[in-house]
Amino acid sequence: MGDLTNFLLPNAPTCIVACSAAEARLWRSTSRFGDWEYVTTMSNPSATKSEAEFASDRPGRAFDSIGAGRHSMSQPESGQQHEMLVFARRVADYLNRCIVKNEFAHIVLIGAPKFLGCLRADLSDPARRAVVMEASKNLGDLDSNAIKKYFE
Repeated sequence: MGDLTNFLLPNAPTCIVACSAAEARLWRSTSRFGDWEYVTTMSNPSATKSEAEFASDRPGRAFDSIGAGRHSMSQPESGQQHEMLVFARRVADYLNRCIVKNEFAHIVLIGAPKFLGCLRADLSDPARRAVVMEASKNLGDLDSNAIKKYFE
């Protein structure tokens, strides 16, 4: 949905979200060139775990319905994928509540591409309509001043 280089923040309460599978940081901007007010940081400590830490044993076994074949059952999603989906839902729920309470008029999403897709799927219709900019960039390692420079 976008390129941050030519984007100007709206002159209305806007939530700027910089997110990845490990962390989501949120700020409030009330004017195009005003200061950002820190809102909150949401963390997902499970994002740094290896897949082996989620699965403690080998997959179960299944028999074929015809014949004597036997094979292992695979998980529909990895442990890391599941934790990322749960965290995306948590961030989306927070944004959904803020939109319903009129705490923000607009949302700007900047996130790691894979996480951004998961987050987008869990946003309510009103929250989706409030999204004015979406950028697939992983800015998780940058501080707030470096992120703010993208909007100057």
